[in-house]
Amino acid sequence: MNLRAYGYFSMLFLLVSTEMILSHPAGPEPLVAYDFHRDAIKDGVLTPRFGPALTLGGEPMADVKGLAGLRFNGLKHPHQAKAPIAEWKKNLPTREFTIAAWCSVDVPKQYGAVFSSIEDNGGAEAGFALGYDDSRFTASLATKGADDGNGRMTILRSAKPWKSGQLHQVVATYDGAVLTLYMDGEVVATSKEQSGELLIPDDTRLVVGGYLDRDENFPHDGRLVNVRLYDSCAKAEWVTHDFEHGEEWRRQEVDAAPPVTPEILVQPYLQWITQTEATIRWETNFPCVGQVSWGLGVKTDQLVSETEPRMFHEIKLTNLEPEMLYYYKTISKADGPAVVMSEAEKALETAVSTLQTANLPDTPFGFVVLSDTQWQPKVAVSLANAAWDLRPNFVVIAGDLVDAGNSKKQWTNDFFGALKPLVERVPFYPVLGNHEQDTRFYYDYMSLPNPEYYYTYSFGNTQFFMLDTNRDVRPGTEQFKWLEKELAKSTARWKICVHHQPPFTSDDDYGNDWKLPIRRATLGDMKSKPLVELYDRYEVDIVWCGHVHSYERTWLIRNGKPVEKDGTLYMVTGGAGGPLERPGPFRPGFQRHLKTAHHFCYVTVHGGQLEIQAYDIDGKLFDSTKLLKQEPTKK
Repeated sequence: MNLRAYGYFSMLFLLVSTEMILSHPAGPEPLVAYDFHRDAIKDGVLTPRFGPALTLGGEPMADVKGLAGLRFNGLKHPHQAKAPIAEWKKNLPTREFTIAAWCSVDVPKQYGAVFSSIEDNGGAEAGFALGYDDSRFTASLATKGADDGNGRMTILRSAKPWKSGQLHQVVATYDGAVLTLYMDGEVVATSKEQSGELLIPDDTRLVVGGYLDRDENFPHDGRLVNVRLYDSCAKAEWVTHDFEHGEEWRRQEVDAAPPVTPEILVQPYLQWITQTEATIRWETNFPCVGQVSWGLGVKTDQLVSETEPRMFHEIKLTNLEPEMLYYYKTISKADGPAVVMSEAEKALETAVSTLQTANLPDTPFGFVVLSDTQWQPKVAVSLANAAWDLRPNFVVIAGDLVDAGNSKKQWTNDFFGALKPLVERVPFYPVLGNHEQDTRFYYDYMSLPNPEYYYTYSFGNTQFFMLDTNRDVRPGTEQFKWLEKELAKSTARWKICVHHQPPFTSDDDYGNDWKLPIRRATLGDMKSKPLVELYDRYEVDIVWCGHVHSYERTWLIRNGKPVEKDGTLYMVTGGAGGPLERPGPFRPGFQRHLKTAHHFCYVTVHGGQLEIQAYDIDGKLFDSTKLLKQEPTKK
């Protein structure tokens, strides 16, 4: 048998076996099928096995090792079907489908995709996709059966992570009732949220190697071996067979990260400063042994180096003096295979900045509180500059640092980019909001006491208790027991608790309660209300929250009611970037002052005096209050 005959019979066997295993025997051939190899490319267009030709978004990377598939990096656009929409849209699946691919992921993205025919604009959602996020493969689907009038998308997320540079088989199937996601031959997620026919966007496009709709464009960075779309739902046996057929690809050498032009992704920022220590962090897009040059003057005559190459850098300065000003800059030397040859040996130095060590116990101090810096970095940067003008010692951030916690860009550009004028000079102490989604980026960027989602720290005569109210905080839970223990042993003159969701608020954020009978209104987050018991028992002075995008200050509260003294002040300071919210028409008894504006709070503490001032984005003072407290009686 000659090679041509052998190839013919091999292809015949594959088609027959596919027809036997697919649950819909009438359609063994794929609607579209692309095999990614250089022989299939001519003039920037990939010749398909089935379906329309594919216009590539750019040239694949050079591959001297002859590995399977083509690797793409840094494209401005994904690959798209060359044919007009009307020509191929009629051939899209209508009620069931299988999307199968062999691919690798080099760069995590908030919305990555291998195949997409999708539209996602606010509440308007339609189409389907096989994709990935910062760590997991995903399958997205909107159907007529789940349509809420504007389209509703289900995003199914794998229970197992993908490995960077490793070829994986990933398959999504839908039979009209069940959406199933497979990775490397195994079921990793299922959902029954969608049903019936697919809801296809009117102006959809067929996209391979990227997530693309009218206002989003995320080209794929990684290797593509093949991508196939069927109008029938494959059985598990077919997926297993497909995985076994590509076993050689699974064993292929893992791609090393492509060389990059060296860049500092996140400029230096400060965390966890004490009277004698200071933690400096920054991020580069290449691994290197970071250095900090520091000293008492701008010449920064002392040098500290990391012990191993990193991308998330952290250096701790030790043996410092209390209440002292120090100068510092970071140095990141670009070398090794991770950077392009033309930039090798280049040293990236940041501008000299300053830091100040913590005060002695009896020295007055000031700090800034803000929250919900998400969504509008232009607002956040204005507030950051205004806050730095007051020269605070540190910053407290009550959650929702970003709008989507799995978006790398929102951390590097929106959060750190906007708050740079502040956090490069003073440390910030955050808590998790609901928008961080407890993703790994929060933990990558923070340097806090374990487990990092709750912790305590002291400054001067004040102790802060930082909590995560996205998790369960009812009596008997981990955080409730921890907080009870810490409050019981605290000897601080002032006690301040910080978490995202407010136990008391006049806002209608909780199910638009004001539209219902007022007796049914919660007037606060029910998940955080169990903590009020501890605040009353241990005489917590202030509870600071965000979540609601406005400003509110209550009267002192004890046992859920306003009191004239010996109560807890509850603050909502959620106006550092998110879209503003207005309170409901009902005025609860605990309400004292409201303001719908982007803002931050500035707090000063001197012994038994604590003053809170609230400033809007124009730097205008719109509220202030002062708390007085006697020296605690020594037992």
